[in-house]
Amino acid sequence: MNDYSVKKYLNLISLFVAGNISAVEFEHRYLTLFKNDSTDYSETLFLILDQLFGDVDAFCADPLLRDEFDLDEQQLRQACIQTLEKLELMLPQKSFHQIAVAA
Repeated sequence: MNDYSVKKYLNLISLFVAGNISAVEFEHRYLTLFKNDSTDYSETLFLILDQLFGDVDAFCADPLLRDEFDLDEQQLRQACIQTLEKLELMLPQKSFHQIAVAA
């Protein structure tokens, strides 16, 4: 697995989980990153990133527009935490820490 290709996702997700960027900013950046990423990921890694893509796509910042199928900010953050946990299991132990903090 190419560490750099995963690093861009780890860094972005970590920024949001830590509260350093808003949910709206995360939504925009993640959707753009994922849609423009031509990396040939393993099927397992692609499915993890794609599942988060679906969660990000289901995020609705406006509570007046949100329906039962949409995610609020807290639900999106939880989805991001779960994604980080899944990615951590896929990466060698030393690599995850180095990649996550190397930005």
